Amino acid sequence: MIIRLENISKYFPGTVALKDVTLELRGGEIHGLLGQNGAGKSTLVKIIYGIHQPDTGSIYLDGSKVLFKSPRDARMHGIILVHQELTLIPHLTVLENIALLGSLYNAPLFREFKQEEFYDKATKRFEELKVNIDPYARVMDLRASEKMLTQLIAALVMDARVLLLDEPTSPLIKEEIENLFEILRNLKGRGLVIVFITHRLEEAFEICDKITILRNGVKVGTFNTKELKVEDAIKMMLGTEVEVLSTSRKTINLVKEEQPLLRIEGLSTMPSKMGEIPLKSIDLEVYRGEVLVVFGLLGAGKTELGKSLIGLQRIKTGRIIFDGKEAHIKSPVDARRLGIIYLPEDRRNEGLFLGLSVLHNATISSLERFSKFFFIKSKDEKTEVLNYFRKLNVVMPSLADSVSKLSGGNQQKVLLSRALLAKPKLIVLDEPTIGIDVGAKIEIRRLVYELAKKEGISVLWLTSDVDEALGVADRIAVIYEGEIKKVVPNVNLTRDVLTSMLYN
Repeated sequence: MIIRLENISKYFPGTVALKDVTLELRGGEIHGLLGQNGAGKSTLVKIIYGIHQPDTGSIYLDGSKVLFKSPRDARMHGIILVHQELTLIPHLTVLENIALLGSLYNAPLFREFKQEEFYDKATKRFEELKVNIDPYARVMDLRASEKMLTQLIAALVMDARVLLLDEPTSPLIKEEIENLFEILRNLKGRGLVIVFITHRLEEAFEICDKITILRNGVKVGTFNTKELKVEDAIKMMLGTEVEVLSTSRKTINLVKEEQPLLRIEGLSTMPSKMGEIPLKSIDLEVYRGEVLVVFGLLGAGKTELGKSLIGLQRIKTGRIIFDGKEAHIKSPVDARRLGIIYLPEDRRNEGLFLGLSVLHNATISSLERFSKFFFIKSKDEKTEVLNYFRKLNVVMPSLADSVSKLSGGNQQKVLLSRALLAKPKLIVLDEPTIGIDVGAKIEIRRLVYELAKKEGISVLWLTSDVDEALGVADRIAVIYEGEIKKVVPNVNLTRDVLTSMLYN
């Protein structure tokens, strides 16, 4: 079986998700998709699966042109997407979940469900793949790996010919990953088309026959895995546009203070949910007015580090010293009282209140400053918000409009305004320029750097973008698999030197 995508493009408001991507997927191969967050990997898979339709381009299945208007269309051709997020119902048994998923995958409406026949088919798949799971166990009692395998078995029971796997290893430990890989090799031997999305390079190089690299919605290239080096893959994922994306900063202000604003000592964390990366003995310092960049690939532990500073990550060992005192931060409220503000990577789902106005999104963390006797002083609120909006060059119809109407870049500026209105000492920015256009990226980088230098606000900037790191940092801490590998001043650094630190 062969799936061929020709000149696929997909546009979302303010974003080019995919541009002229051509790709061929063959049976009997595991084809890896690599790229930074926002590179277009998931969008491409969702187009194959019929969740999105391409704006331009064509899809061919065994030489015949097809158009999948829905996932059901794709499933009728044997194409199944196994989501990163588990889609199981905890209180049902494994067999019941497989039956339910199977009916969603491929079954005609009103088809009679024959339990014994279905049980025989499901258990046969379990035996073929050497999966030892009790079909009558409730999903709530399964390990993470067993839940992922249950979804995989459901696809195979419905005779899938194409498996689209979106970050399937994120909830798994090493031994479980090895078991999954053995199953995937077995399925490859049966001629299935397998697409494997991962942010873990070592996994892609271990399991994939071919690797396609995407960057900013554009296909960089497709390579035989044996002929590709890890360092070359990293360079292609990160790109080469240093001159285009860097800020106008001319000099580096090296830190000379003896007392850091933030000191992290021996910090280790325990994941509280699937997919989180445990931090391992993190030592780090951030000085007043400094922009410290934590640079690493997706899944390296950057987000976990940011969330550990606001009480959203369970700390196992170590301590946080802030402004000269040991801090015991149990929640974002505790962090805000100290002067620590965190802006999440997923601004739409974790940062913004999409049902509220631009004004209320900006002031929701500092309402006490504008209230008197339980009433909001609206005039003062609007005056101060507009003052920050002018500084940050926020483009909007009006303060009363929904924040959901703004572009990605302007939404990020609204979040920055919210942080500044709270009068922070430290702002933690998690991938602040993801999903916004190049012009807005440059502007946000420049604005944040100037805020640090002119107003003395410290910035902990978490990014997987090498150009961003080089463009804004005073110092750069390189993180890999939850560990800080090196902390270096941003003096005479090149992108080749910095990216080499990821794997050396």
